[in-house]
Amino acid sequence: MDAYDAIEEGTLEEFKEALAENPDFDWKHFFFSVFKNEDLTARVEIANWMLDHGADPTRVKPSEKINILHVMFGKRKHDYIGEAKLLQRFLDGGADINLKAPKWNLPIYAIIENYGISDKELGPFYDVIFSYPGIDWDIIVGKAFGKPVTLKEYVDLDAQQHPDLHRRMHDYLQHGPSPRPEFN
Repeated sequence: MDAYDAIEEGTLEEFKEALAENPDFDWKHFFFSVFKNEDLTARVEIANWMLDHGADPTRVKPSEKINILHVMFGKRKHDYIGEAKLLQRFLDGGADINLKAPKWNLPIYAIIENYGISDKELGPFYDVIFSYPGIDWDIIVGKAFGKPVTLKEYVDLDAQQHPDLHRRMHDYLQHGPSPRPEFN
């Protein structure tokens, strides 16, 4: 298995073996591709290895102007606890929760638009997101009823679908960030 395929389809051990066989492979350019890996354990392990070895969570993909948060939140299958730990590392490393991409919009918007994932499942992600200061709820994310709407207004409109997101947003707006989650 070559290193690129190992990122998308392999285990951490297969990825490290492929890198050993091809030490000139510049895996940092394929950091976003780790979220194509359907083996959720391998996805988390490879992403953590990449972060440990210098992957840049602030990287923005020039062609789409997206960051790792857009990619993560756009996936339908997750290891919610393992990826919440990754999310915390991404945000600690400077990934921009307010980066608005032309097609993908904001990372939080990507969560809302990823239908079929419940608030209960998203709880570990919310724990991390709402522990970070600086979420800009006033960014225009689209239109509703012919008028521009902010992220806050969009979450308000989506309250029935994501009541926990809605509640946590209002807690955040009223009281500031929640305590940082502790992971074992």
